[in-house]
Amino acid sequence: MRAWLRLMILLWLLTPCLAGASTAIIYQPQLRDRDVAQAQWPLIFMQLRAQGFDTLVVQWTEYGDAFGDAAGHAWLLQRVREARAAGLHIVLGLNSDPAFFQRQQVPTAALGDYLHTLSRRDDAVARRWAGDLGVDAIDGWYLPMEIDDKRWRDPKAREALQDYLASERRQLDRIAPRPVYVTSFFAGNMTPERYAELLDAVQHTGVRAWVQDGAGTGRLGEGERKLYLDAVSQCTETRAHGIVFEIFHQTGADKTFSATALPDAAANTALTQRAPCHGDSVFFELRYLPEMAGIMQR
Repeated sequence: MRAWLRLMILLWLLTPCLAGASTAIIYQPQLRDRDVAQAQWPLIFMQLRAQGFDTLVVQWTEYGDAFGDAAGHAWLLQRVREARAAGLHIVLGLNSDPAFFQRQQVPTAALGDYLHTLSRRDDAVARRWAGDLGVDAIDGWYLPMEIDDKRWRDPKAREALQDYLASERRQLDRIAPRPVYVTSFFAGNMTPERYAELLDAVQHTGVRAWVQDGAGTGRLGEGERKLYLDAVSQCTETRAHGIVFEIFHQTGADKTFSATALPDAAANTALTQRAPCHGDSVFFELRYLPEMAGIMQR
């Protein structure tokens, strides 16, 4: 057996995994969240744990320049420490490029260079957080890009994507060998079968894909969404490692995203959903929980 293959298998065996399927809530940090009283945050996280959530997915730890400065970093670091103190596992997002969806449209020949730039930034952010938070406090890594079903139809572009994901997994293993996650969404630009193939390619890089259910964005009808979700949720084949259930209603265009929370009854029903095939059940997003009304700006 080749030495590199033995090393990969050893790292996989040593990688701490969340026990069984997780029930996770995504938190998308916004600068306006600093208006929430600091004393409120430990209570928020304790309430999440009491509701049955076991994992907090921090969507990003830097968003462009946001949270990269000393004060912003310290504020978010304290929030993550409080979440962990409340008993939540932490899946830590890295750097998010606000212009990702525009920049991913560069010619395919230049796509690898752009993705390499993202990878270098992620490496720096992961090292900073591993040093400040502590490796033992990190249960997983999250890549704050979203894999759509349009840009990655091109075989050359998909090859660049796979190289990027595999590279991210390797460099994060050198910092702290933990599961690496990414989300993906569909909008009818591929057949359900081709979309399942895309997810299969992602999984083969060692990165675990969570598929957004599309209920909140409303791009497709319920019947259409079911075709895609069924295609990626075959229990005999690992394509989606879990489902992201959207507990919001989008009211604005994608470029200027805006959304409202679901009515309490609808939100509480949505929160009972669970991913098939013992996958992770992930909910987007913290501020849209009924309990956050009047606490966090939406």
